[in-house]
Amino acid sequence: MTGTVAATLAARARRRIVDHFTSAGATLPNHAIACPEPGGRVERHIVRRMIAFGALRAAGEGTYWLDTRRLADFRKESLARVLGVLAVAGFAAAGAIAFGG
Repeated sequence: MTGTVAATLAARARRRIVDHFTSAGATLPNHAIACPEPGGRVERHIVRRMIAFGALRAAGEGTYWLDTRRLADFRKESLARVLGVLAVAGFAAAGAIAFGG
């Protein structure tokens, strides 16, 4: 259950960040804007991951723009992470049931 809650919080934070950039039209380097004020630890983590992944690209002077091509890849990578966590949790639960009695 914890993995599902974390995934939901991360998806919500990612959506807020993406909405911030798309609503401002900051999807090209010449339209770069400042990052939104992080709403919490999860949002700060997502911003750092998006920057490291290249979904948010620096344009200088503390401004960023949203690379929509890299965002699609970032979303796929995030989904793969969630599915991996759920698979491991499912196998652990199945093993506990099988060996627990």
